[in-house]
Amino acid sequence: MMGIRKEDVVARSVKIEVVGEVERCHTAEDSKFYCLPVEIHFDNGEVRRYLLKSHNEPKGIENFLGNKKGVKDRLEKSFVLLRDGDIRIVYTAKAD
Repeated sequence: MMGIRKEDVVARSVKIEVVGEVERCHTAEDSKFYCLPVEIHFDNGEVRRYLLKSHNEPKGIENFLGNKKGVKDRLEKSFVLLRDGDIRIVYTAKAD
């Protein structure tokens, strides 16, 4: 986990639940993204709200919703909850 120390991770994601609709993000710094509000369920029992973002077009989010190429399956296990409350995505190399 580049930039994240193992001791700072308090939980790993186990499930992502969609709680809204795909729409253009509303904040100025995120206006080039499409957003999807979700709740991320972690293995310590915590549930946190999060905005999944897709750059320029909603295709990435549509792929997530339709689980095309296993996108949702991979993302559901890719988030970590840090000691300071931040949520980060951790991409791992795919084993062959």
